[in-house]
Amino acid sequence: MTVAKSNNANVQLLVCLVDPQDAITPDDSHYRFLVDGKYVKYVTTAPGTLAGEEMDWIFGPILLSELLPPFPPGKWNKGHVAKDPETGQAAFIETVTESLPGVEVECLWHPVRLNELDFAQVESVRQRVRIATHPELNDGKPVFLKLAVWPWEIAFAEAEMMAYELIHDKGVGPKFLGNLTEGKDGRVVGFITEWVQDARAAGPGDLESCRKALERLHELGIKHGDINKHNFLVREGHDVVLVDFETAKKCSPQELEDEMNALEENLNDPSFRGGVERICE
Repeated sequence: MTVAKSNNANVQLLVCLVDPQDAITPDDSHYRFLVDGKYVKYVTTAPGTLAGEEMDWIFGPILLSELLPPFPPGKWNKGHVAKDPETGQAAFIETVTESLPGVEVECLWHPVRLNELDFAQVESVRQRVRIATHPELNDGKPVFLKLAVWPWEIAFAEAEMMAYELIHDKGVGPKFLGNLTEGKDGRVVGFITEWVQDARAAGPGDLESCRKALERLHELGIKHGDINKHNFLVREGHDVVLVDFETAKKCSPQELEDEMNALEENLNDPSFRGGVERICE
């Protein structure tokens, strides 16, 4: 079987999880693509399948035009690429249509559901996190999107969305604005919150303001679980907003006290633990 190359001009790379040692490890690489501007498809590549340099595997234009075979037509949503045993060239070995796991219905307490694909990206913070706009949300001003598209991310999204229900309108975290769907009527793959603009990560001098913010959370019986300084956003006037509730949960008074006692040490941590370097796209 001969596989003709194609530029896959109707395909866009959304995110990927690629092992830089792809050629010598037993793990597949994982890709998420958008086809024809409306169909999300997931593709895995077997180890050793892709040619070229390591950076080519994550650079959409080269990946799609030179390394991957033409995308097969049809409504499949999962595909696997490996070397064809006859030609030695990369080929789609399998395409299937499967029901992909999404956020469970009990976590969908907020009534708003918006298609992820209808947002216009303003900034990429990291692969799971974006700043974007939507014409029907927040008067068109930027909002914060957090995605959970891979199966192993779903549980973290569910935990965080349930935490947002507990702190809703309590002056603890950003305002929760709705759920993200994959496509118009697809599975829920994340959520939307207010974007805390013009804020900085907390430091040692913000101890009292951060203590008050953490106290508001603890009064609800909730432990944050990750009190690194980057999860305390300080706005003008020393107003502090807590973010990143993936590990938040109801806890005993002793656990809450232990977390509060660890706050000062975390604010004095000189490392970049918990921070992200924003990458504009």
